[in-house]
Amino acid sequence: MKGAETIECRATKWFYLRVWAMVIMFGVFLVLFLKDWKVGWPTKNEVYYTYKAFEKAEELFNGREWSAEEWESEAREREIFPAGDVVLPAHVDRKARWPLQLSGYEGYRSSVVEEGNKTIPPMWASYTHERGWSSAIPEKSYDGKKIQEQLYYGIGSGVLLSGALFFLVRNSRRSMKVDGEAFYAPSGERVPFGSIRRIDVRKWRTKGLAYLFFEDASLSAESKGGALKKSKVDGMVYGQFRRENGAPAEALFQRILQNFKGELLELVEDEPESDRENVDNSGPDQQVEEVPSQE
Repeated sequence: MKGAETIECRATKWFYLRVWAMVIMFGVFLVLFLKDWKVGWPTKNEVYYTYKAFEKAEELFNGREWSAEEWESEAREREIFPAGDVVLPAHVDRKARWPLQLSGYEGYRSSVVEEGNKTIPPMWASYTHERGWSSAIPEKSYDGKKIQEQLYYGIGSGVLLSGALFFLVRNSRRSMKVDGEAFYAPSGERVPFGSIRRIDVRKWRTKGLAYLFFEDASLSAESKGGALKKSKVDGMVYGQFRRENGAPAEALFQRILQNFKGELLELVEDEPESDRENVDNSGPDQQVEEVPSQE
């Protein structure tokens, strides 16, 4: 078929939609994991231990009678964060003392009387309002190992994001095509029609995939050893099957079949029940066999 029109199939909308979805998903994961590692979970630790300081203050204040001097002295000596490897935001002082709201005796005593029956400690609501935090009770703290895991998950998401971007850029620059003499794979490999010995079409109708098994002319007879190389025809990624666009992938594949002389590996449907009266029904519904193509 020398002089035949070249059919070229470029990356499809189906491909772009799915790859962009992966790019967005991995990008979101990357941002969220890194945010939790650097800011989110360390800030939750700051909120958690500050809440525990308010909780402890209420417990101490209600545990005995305090004079103003005793309470203020005690409050000034109390630290918010426990000793050890507690992960906190970079700007937070690890040796920070209890907030001023807790160290003023008169003010704190009034809050205990007014707010003592609430589920949250006295002055917690007003303090969180000033800090811009939620006044809800923090559920838990996060240890260093858990926070470090967020960094690893972020790195993993970044690797997956890079992979998705790589495939997006690479496939957007590729195409598969046929002319009158050969099939040209997306990788640029040229597969002359005369070198194709077998075609696997079992997934063509369901997934738009077919495989060409061909002899590599660049190898010597001794090197070949009877082995065939394989090239993939992917109609879902390149060309698609929309009739309004001329079903370019189908047209490309039909050009290959028209110039093919060899074995066609395809699914053979079961015979009608009336024609299988003497056949064992315990076998699979479909069987695979090699069928020579029609020239």
